[in-house]
Amino acid sequence: MKLCGYVIAGSLLVAGMSGTARGEVGPGAGNRPLAIGDEKQVFIDDLFFARSEGVTLRAHPPRKTGEKTLQGDRPWESVTLNWFSLMQDAGKYRMWYECYDADGWFGSDDTAFCYAESDDGIHWRKPELGLYSYKASKANNILFRMIGPENGRSRVHGTQVFKDPTAPAEFRYKGVSQGIWGQMKPPHRITGMYSADGLRWTRYDQPICPQFADSQYSGLWDDRLKKHVIYGRVGGHGRSLGRSESADFRRFDALKLVLQTGSADPPDTDLYNAAAMKYPYAANCYLMFPSLFDHKAQTLDIRIAVSRDGIHWTWPQRVPFIALGKAGEFDSGSLYMGQGMIRKGNELWQYYGGSGLRHDQDAFEHRGKPGAGRIYSRVVSRLDGFASAEAGKARGWFVTPLLTFAGDRLELNAQVRAGGELRVGLLDAGGKPILGRSPGDCIPITGDHVRATVRWKTGSDVSGQAGKPIRLRVEMTDTDLYAFQFGRGSDG
Repeated sequence: MKLCGYVIAGSLLVAGMSGTARGEVGPGAGNRPLAIGDEKQVFIDDLFFARSEGVTLRAHPPRKTGEKTLQGDRPWESVTLNWFSLMQDAGKYRMWYECYDADGWFGSDDTAFCYAESDDGIHWRKPELGLYSYKASKANNILFRMIGPENGRSRVHGTQVFKDPTAPAEFRYKGVSQGIWGQMKPPHRITGMYSADGLRWTRYDQPICPQFADSQYSGLWDDRLKKHVIYGRVGGHGRSLGRSESADFRRFDALKLVLQTGSADPPDTDLYNAAAMKYPYAANCYLMFPSLFDHKAQTLDIRIAVSRDGIHWTWPQRVPFIALGKAGEFDSGSLYMGQGMIRKGNELWQYYGGSGLRHDQDAFEHRGKPGAGRIYSRVVSRLDGFASAEAGKARGWFVTPLLTFAGDRLELNAQVRAGGELRVGLLDAGGKPILGRSPGDCIPITGDHVRATVRWKTGSDVSGQAGKPIRLRVEMTDTDLYAFQFGRGSDG
C-alpha cells in the first residue's frame, strides 16, 4: 500500500505523520520498508528518525534581501498592492498581482488584476499590455478589474495563478479566487478561471466550490494524486485552513480543515492564508507558508508548515519563517507570502508582501499615507533548505526506518560547520553494519555541500544493496543535514 506517496509493504508506517515522538516507529512497522527509489528525500519531519539521540529537527528561515522588488507606482496602484503569485515560465519570470486605487477604495470594483515580468527575478517591469482601458487609456499592465457575465461579475480579490501541465492549451493557466455571483444566495463563492497565455482570462460559468472566505486561495496540480487541489480559509480555532481536491477543477467539495493553531502556539493567534505548494525538487514534500495573525498586537508574520501528503500537516518549529522587520521598516506590521518559487542554481527565491501597517490599520486614512502601501520583497533559501536534522557539538545520531532504494551512490545536502563531521553507514535488515559500509568505514564529510557523495574506504558504490531492505545510520556533529538521495554514477 501507499502512505503519503511511499510504497510500504503491509501495514502503515506512522513516523512523521502527526508529530510523533522520536523513538521506534509504530508497532511492527520496523520490518516494512519504504520504497524511496532514486528520489530525493528531505528532512522536514521525523519520518526518517526511527531511533535518534542528540538530533533535533530545525527550521531554517530564509535570508531577507531587503529589496523592494515591486512597489505601487501607477495610478491604479495608488492605495496598495496586495496578494500575488509568480512562476518561472517560457524563459522568463511572470507575476500576477492585485492592487487598489484611491478612486475605487473600498468598493465592488476597486481591484485591478495586473501582470509583471522579469528576466532575472530581481528587476521587474510592468508592460503596457493594451488589454484594459483605465481612465480612457490602455497603456497599462491591467489584465482586468471585474470578470464574468453581467449578472455575476466579480472582483479578483485573493486570486492565485498556477499552470496545469495536463490541461489542453486553452486551459493551461488556471486561477482560483473569491467570486461574486449575483444570481446566487449567498453570492460569494470560490471561483475559477482559465487562460491560454496567462494574460487573457475567462471565468468558469459556475463557482468551483460553494464556500467563501477572505484572503488568498492556493491552487495546484498534484502530480502524485493526479488531481487539482485548492486550499483556503475555513472555520476552526479562529481563522484556519482547509483543503479540497477535484479531478477536473470544475467541482470541489467543501474545504475540510487541515491546519489550525493550538495550545503550543501563542494565545490569541490564528492563521490568515495558506500559501500552499507541492515542493518540486524532492519526493512527497508539501509546504505551506501561512501568516500567523496575533490579535493582540494586530501583526502578522509568516510561518512554515510541512506535509508528506498535503493533508496531514506539522510544524518543523513554531518560529517565524519570515519575521517582522524592525520598527519603521517597510515590513514591520504585516507579512503575507507570495505564492510560487524560483530556483536559481542551488538557491530558492521566494517573495512576500510586507507593510508597516498593522491589521487594524486597514482603512483608507492609513492606506492613503505616503509609504503605507504593501511592498514585495525577495528572500533566499538554500536548495531543500527549509528544515534539517541538526546535531550540535556533542555527537548526534539517528537510524532510519527500513528503506529500499535504486542506484549505486548516496548523495547528501548538508552543511557541516567548522570542527564538525558527518558519517553515514548502511545497516542490513537485522541492524548489523554492512561490510565496508559502516559509519566507521565512512570518510568524514566536512564543509558545505548541496550534493556530497558519501564515500567509504573502498569507494562509494552501494549498488550491491539496491532493492534490498536497509537502514541508514547517520552520525554527525555540528551539522545540518537537509536531504539525501540515492542515484547513479558511482566511482566504484
